[in-house]
Amino acid sequence: MRGFSISFAACAASAGILLYHFYTINWLTSIWTVLVSPLIAVVSIIGYLKMIVALILPYTADAMGIIVNHLSNFLILAVKYFAHWHISEILAGKVPVVVIILYYALIFFAIFTRFRRPLIKKIICAVTALAIAGFFVVVWYQKLHRDKLVVTILDVGHGQAILAQLPGRANILFDAGSLHISNVGGRIVAPFLNYKGINRLDAIVISHSDVDHINGIPEIVENCGLNRIYATDSFLEKIQEKGAEKLLNDWLNKRGIKVKPLAGDLTVESAAKIKILWPDKQVNGYEQLSDNNRSAVTLIEFAGVGVLLTSDIEKIAQQKLIELYPSIRPQIVIAPHHGSTRTLNAEFFEKLQEKILIYSCNERQYERQQAAGRERNARAYYTAADGAVTICVDKNGEVEADTFLK
Repeated sequence: MRGFSISFAACAASAGILLYHFYTINWLTSIWTVLVSPLIAVVSIIGYLKMIVALILPYTADAMGIIVNHLSNFLILAVKYFAHWHISEILAGKVPVVVIILYYALIFFAIFTRFRRPLIKKIICAVTALAIAGFFVVVWYQKLHRDKLVVTILDVGHGQAILAQLPGRANILFDAGSLHISNVGGRIVAPFLNYKGINRLDAIVISHSDVDHINGIPEIVENCGLNRIYATDSFLEKIQEKGAEKLLNDWLNKRGIKVKPLAGDLTVESAAKIKILWPDKQVNGYEQLSDNNRSAVTLIEFAGVGVLLTSDIEKIAQQKLIELYPSIRPQIVIAPHHGSTRTLNAEFFEKLQEKILIYSCNERQYERQQAAGRERNARAYYTAADGAVTICVDKNGEVEADTFLK
């Protein structure tokens, strides 16, 4: 009981700090500590005895070392087993500082204040605790009953990672990779999902097979639950060959995740609609299309507002897209091929007439865009200069754009 009390006190003292920095609450840590504490005590005692015995009986100390190693390995397995349950950690997402302050104020108040009437103190503590709990209930409810569309283009340099939080509860990630940022999934995408309080993705969509669109996926799957993963034919055609596509597909298969073909529009339980505009059914008739030109082009529609994700399509696919959809007018466009001026069809943006244009690019690509100096009516955002860019569309079709610098 004493061990549980000490562990609980330590967890309570560190909970606010962990919540502020890592966005999680470890509510069963005290129980796990009590369960493994006897094993920790045995390992510690034998370990200390081994060091003493080694001075006079080295061979006996070696035998004790073998025992300690086995017990330590068993301890590691026990910790991994408890962690595998994924029930001791609650991902809350970003919590306002005022809630953290209120939490620690409650602890200090409960420990150090004295009242002639203990009932008053109990009432104050209960009301404060209920207010904090109420905050988390509201946050949880809002996650499951969103009434707006939120699309975030993460700053991954030369690459792409776009999170779509659809009205309702669905969360879909379009690509996750970077050409120059190592471990982009573990360093940028997964922490952002934690920041948003997202511990499961409904789907990951692979637009095509370029490394700067897929090399962050393993770290994300390791850190976040996943229901489905889709990919275009340009990716699936290469999973039998040696390369990044095969490595990723084999890695996913070992974890029981099968990549499904991206055929037709995505069906999700949401007021938003996700349409796959390209490649169309006639794509096989186009001669020698590159992987970039076979990239998936996705249109997300909600409340009369369209968000167009163009991936890496180049001049040919851009021209075919405006021919196939001459009346398409998305208000927000993610610029194709990271804003490359070399692969841009001069008529593409003129036909779309977008209001907000976002470039997922690195500093070099940003400098090239600035040097080009094209006059445009659209508001332009560059992840290299502005950081992550978030577009919010409410149920009335009002659009807000915000940036999130590192």
